[in-house]
Amino acid sequence: MAELADLFFGELPQRIRSMRAALREGDEGGIRFLAHQLRGAAGGYGFPEVGEHAGAIEDQLLAGAMRPGEIEARLDRLDTLIERLARAE
Repeated sequence: MAELADLFFGELPQRIRSMRAALREGDEGGIRFLAHQLRGAAGGYGFPEVGEHAGAIEDQLLAGAMRPGEIEARLDRLDTLIERLARAE
């Protein structure tokens, strides 16, 4: 399981880049899908804070509140969190 968690963690930066690309393209469905995937997987792999941020993005979009600035800020916080977790390893 630890190997899978490491693999998941290593893929996080690419997942965030994909969400940023969808945001730039105005692809609300794409962002919501990626956030949903990240929300579900993060907790299972032992990264609940990552899941909380992804969940907040998904919830915002499900509520019909596409606020690109807020989503971008949440993605920035995810980047910072991932960097902090990487340093803690």
